[in-house]
Amino acid sequence: MTTERGLPLSLKIDTGELDRAPHLLADEIMALCRLAATRAQVAKRRALLAAGVDPSVLRNLQLANEEDLLIAEESASPHDDDMPGSWMRPV
Repeated sequence: MTTERGLPLSLKIDTGELDRAPHLLADEIMALCRLAATRAQVAKRRALLAAGVDPSVLRNLQLANEEDLLIAEESASPHDDDMPGSWMRPV
């Protein structure tokens, strides 16, 4: 989970991931933070639009839009074509 600007609020790393090269793991974490931030911004944009906020106000807030989300999802993990909806493991 991140803030709308990509700052991680919590981070859990599976021990199996620690075997990866540190720079690759860091790149993956950063990509996931960017993706989570974009998703949060799009959700905020949708909520504000539903509440009747004028689109010109939204432009000034510089929140990500649907196109930004599509780009972020496509580029979040270049080695994995099918990203899961959640990174949480089933209990």
